[in-house]
Amino acid sequence: MDSKALWISTTKEDYWVNKEIPYITEENKNKDIIINPDICYQTMDKKPWGGCFADRGYMAMEKLPDHQKHEIINSLFGDDGLHFTSARLPLGNNDFSDTHKSYNENNGDFSMEHFSLETDTAYLLPYIKMALQARPDIDFFATPWSPPSWMKQNNCIHGTDDNNRIIFKPEILKAYARYFIKYIEEYNKHGIHISAITPQNEPTMNTLYASCVWTGEELDVFIRDYLYPALKEAGINNTEIWLGTFTDSNASLVVPALEDARTNKIIDAVCFQWWGSYLAKAVQRAYGKKLIQSETKCGDGKNNWSYAEEQFDCFREFLEAGVSRYYIWNMVLDEKGANTASSPWYQNAPVIVDSQTSEVTFCPSYYLTKHFSNLIAGGAKRIDVNIKCNCQNIGVIAFKNPDGKIITEIKNGSDTNITPVIDICGKTIQPEIAAHSINTFIK
Repeated sequence: MDSKALWISTTKEDYWVNKEIPYITEENKNKDIIINPDICYQTMDKKPWGGCFADRGYMAMEKLPDHQKHEIINSLFGDDGLHFTSARLPLGNNDFSDTHKSYNENNGDFSMEHFSLETDTAYLLPYIKMALQARPDIDFFATPWSPPSWMKQNNCIHGTDDNNRIIFKPEILKAYARYFIKYIEEYNKHGIHISAITPQNEPTMNTLYASCVWTGEELDVFIRDYLYPALKEAGINNTEIWLGTFTDSNASLVVPALEDARTNKIIDAVCFQWWGSYLAKAVQRAYGKKLIQSETKCGDGKNNWSYAEEQFDCFREFLEAGVSRYYIWNMVLDEKGANTASSPWYQNAPVIVDSQTSEVTFCPSYYLTKHFSNLIAGGAKRIDVNIKCNCQNIGVIAFKNPDGKIITEIKNGSDTNITPVIDICGKTIQPEIAAHSINTFIK
């Protein structure tokens, strides 16, 4: 291997092809792409890659025999699959729950006497526990999409008007903080440790699936005066608070908590998704917080090749912004991929189970994700990439794994093959990279 690099390529026709490419010795060739390990950026977390659990993922697998369910789970969490080591959980509900719900719909139960995980027993808990069989040390963080309906101005889990907000009164906020504590405690009884919580998913979104709107000032107050004190009072010292999750670059949602000296000390990371990479980069520069990409773009239910190419761009965009963790959205869905909205939003997943035939399909996005999650290790450092050619629709990002291996990811999104001269830490290759392909070179 000292004379050759390993090359893994994915195209629309061949999803995972392993081959070798020899280093070339021509000294006078102009370099089109230079990978420089002497310039380093963020270090990836110990458990940097994951996906999001939801009821409908397990519902899609429900009719399959157990051995086939385990095969799918191993394809996500196993060493030879996506090698996920981390995961995001819905705290009470999300837009791919089985229905609109929460853990306590008993109006006025401020003490959380009637809090119950009963709504998670049919689908979510079995799904999580199967994953833990494949990888017992998964790192979980959890996010609510909505408080219980009686805590909201519109008395509803979802909503599209100005009343789709929490009732911002002390008795409600204290009860809601207790709701988080009960969740952590009850999940712990199932052997599932929640390592971090965030106060709200996408706090600017009014939707027909579970949602709740917050201002930045409200998030600051809730974290500082209610959620953090509740954790301390309960003696929970091994669950972090992450700020987020944020879909865009609306600084007014982030700045109040980060500018508040007391809250800033409480927050261990900030979570961004969708269009939030610009603000993520600014937050890292201004506040030095750990950045999490908490949910990748979900697509349109077609699960096609163009979505895989788009996902490469999403990975690169957020990794270049400085995130040290990256989460795909749903890991498994049926062939429709419908969410809970009355007019469903059809979305993508790397693994699809046909509800009629039970056929299991590994979509192009599965293999795109594998280029990153299986090959870039926890603790890897992102390193410098210098593109000197005028190649159109080319994306490049590179990492140095803890074992010293250099991982270079290249997407050719153009309609023609290209043959760039690539200098990988002093070793040169000149591959013919197929049009519309995703490639990893390992030195």
